[in-house]
Amino acid sequence: MGRRRPVVLGLALWGCLLAGWAAGRSKVNPRIIAAPQGAKEYVLPRSEKYPVFYHKENTSAIYIGGEGKLYYYDFATYENYVEDFPVKNEGQCMMPGSPEDNKNYLTLVEKYGDGMLVCGTGACSPTCWNLTQRKESTPWDGRGIAPFTPDSNTLVVVDGHDIYSTIKKSQQNGKIPRFRRVRGGGELYTSDTVMQNPQFVKATTLRHEEPHQDKIYYFFREDNPDKSPEAPRNISRVAQLCKEDKGGTGSLSASKWTTFLKASLICVDPVTKGNFNWLQDVFFVPASNWRHSKVYGLFTNTWGSSAVCVYSFGDIDNVFRTSKLKGYNGPNPEIKPGQCVSSGQHTPSETFKIADSHPEVQDRVEPLSPTKSPLFHNKHRYQKIGVHEVSAGDGRRYNVLYLATDKGSIHKVVELPEGVQNIMELQVFPKKDPIQSMILDHKRAMLYVGSTDRVLEVPMAMCGVYRNNCDSCLLARDPYCGWLNSSCQSVYLNREVHQNLNLDPWQGKCQKGDIKENDYQNITVVPFSRYYLNCPIESHYATYNWYHNNSLIKTCNTTHPQQDCFHFIQNVSHIHYGHYVCISEEDGFKQALVKERLVNQLRFMSQKGQATMTFASWLQLLLMVVLVELFH
Repeated sequence: MGRRRPVVLGLALWGCLLAGWAAGRSKVNPRIIAAPQGAKEYVLPRSEKYPVFYHKENTSAIYIGGEGKLYYYDFATYENYVEDFPVKNEGQCMMPGSPEDNKNYLTLVEKYGDGMLVCGTGACSPTCWNLTQRKESTPWDGRGIAPFTPDSNTLVVVDGHDIYSTIKKSQQNGKIPRFRRVRGGGELYTSDTVMQNPQFVKATTLRHEEPHQDKIYYFFREDNPDKSPEAPRNISRVAQLCKEDKGGTGSLSASKWTTFLKASLICVDPVTKGNFNWLQDVFFVPASNWRHSKVYGLFTNTWGSSAVCVYSFGDIDNVFRTSKLKGYNGPNPEIKPGQCVSSGQHTPSETFKIADSHPEVQDRVEPLSPTKSPLFHNKHRYQKIGVHEVSAGDGRRYNVLYLATDKGSIHKVVELPEGVQNIMELQVFPKKDPIQSMILDHKRAMLYVGSTDRVLEVPMAMCGVYRNNCDSCLLARDPYCGWLNSSCQSVYLNREVHQNLNLDPWQGKCQKGDIKENDYQNITVVPFSRYYLNCPIESHYATYNWYHNNSLIKTCNTTHPQQDCFHFIQNVSHIHYGHYVCISEEDGFKQALVKERLVNQLRFMSQKGQATMTFASWLQLLLMVVLVELFH
């Protein structure tokens, strides 16, 4: 009867249409990997509603904070344990809103000093512990580091012994969000008027040439003061602070940041004038010269499309140093607003007053590209971004972007000389569970992807998905993979692999002996039955053709590549038997994806040995033919 072709190695490979790639647009040739090759999985003992994740670079372990528990798992040694952090003080919620408020949800797990810092809500009594070699310290007051409830928009940055946070310190007040320094160098907070209903995204610290010039940068969205109908509701921002800020000299400014300035981040497609104004996530790519360090900003718009815009910290610093203050027309004081002063000094009162009343600079931060365009944009709704730099076989370094979608998958996008190319889609979790966390281990080239009930360790180099075929390996243009010794293998195993990452044609790079031609698979089919020939579609830029005995019988429309290329035989007769081949062609490269030989089952059985055919065998065969006719 009708038969589907088996899935090889449990990996269902089919294409994914990625429409609307614009700036730097190039060929999109993604492969959807239903079970990431080489991935390892840790399933939590129970599902956690608000999990937090921590992974130390160049290790194989993961920490997961849950409700009153800290889980540890090592993917290399399989060592695992659970530490309990129960509620110490119940009934601290002034206005209990739900049963969740009476639990201790861990909200922060970070490296701190020689051990770990673990903080949780503590049933509305934020509490922290220092954890050293699985030994908990005496719990201490965690207000300002852990929130009172687990579902608030919070941002915590641990930088050595300094801790910065956006978490309010009191249940009664603190409705106006602030950016605080809660540990190290004296507590400071932003003025209540410098941000309008901010939604914090991410923060980082950046070392400059002189220690007193070191900066903190944080990225956020806030309400647009322009309330006109055509104006966007939200504006994406970057703010700067000097790490050695000592606060003001007056009684009202002694505990306030005096070096705060903010600027708008622009991410607009110059062709369509489409504005991507909702900053979702950022990823920092450091460089030896801090000015060359980059920020990859992930934006969405009202229609759910996404864009990635890239900025340099050199450009951000230049905007803050040289731009006028928006709405300020007075003279500049000797110490300009936002300027870091020498160690031990305070920002002059006059400078602080100007910056506090005019915190926004007039110039906007534009993308790094010469055309000020996004790196790319498309119609997917991305939620998280990570960037990994890989050294390919040609000695050049390529940036690979990992983008988590709102459907529980990750797109793997590579920056190539002529633009970006989406080379793979990883369907990470079996039920398309939302991705709660995506952590990159740059040294080990691993992804750690977490949901509410499991964590996966996924290798960035998954070269086995390219059919172990030379041309498929090169056509993928995956900087992690190349062809050598009759296999598609990782550059981390051998740097002498052949790759095709530039504009050179790859035809001729593969020797004839490299291409493995499989024999036809014999398929026995009963006469008068139905039969499906199934060819997996991997790219909507390729053409897929079915041939029967070297004659073209079917060309597939690949505008919907989630559907495989089927050829349906309604009523199998003698003219349908023979050789079938599905061939894909893309940029001059052809490959046979499916090769089947349909054989008449009656004739096949009789040829197999008429002398051995018993009466029962013939009767069984006759019954099969009758049943086929009845159900046909």
